[in-house]
Amino acid sequence: MNTREHYELFRYLMEQLCLLPEDLIFVENVADRCREEGIIETDEERPMKLISKDGSGCRMLIKEFISDETLRERINALRIRSQLKNVAFDRADLLDSDRKRLAYLFLSEYAPSLPDIRDDFLADDWAFDQMDRLGFFKKK
Repeated sequence: MNTREHYELFRYLMEQLCLLPEDLIFVENVADRCREEGIIETDEERPMKLISKDGSGCRMLIKEFISDETLRERINALRIRSQLKNVAFDRADLLDSDRKRLAYLFLSEYAPSLPDIRDDFLADDWAFDQMDRLGFFKKK
């Protein structure tokens, strides 16, 4: 998936999180870019990463092309966490479009920057709450 095709979605999410649009950066490889900036990142397929901007805010790195396999792996990890909380309802099923999957990845990447988000379960909860607040799950 070419993430640049979803620039407006990312710009909207940046705005909602009070991040500057110029701090949205598309990169070929997130791990490589992190190494260039002295940040340890070992996940070569990482789709997004929120990084500090010299102590004055944050930048969101987004991989220009996310493979279908990587996207499936990330959503499957959510699926497993979701089933650990509630076997009757799988929140991953709500991510039924590329737009929703990318929004989830973006928001769940941002979530750990918040003071009360200490693990992936809390990040998932926060991301879904934000998606609901922003109208991603409204029936048309």
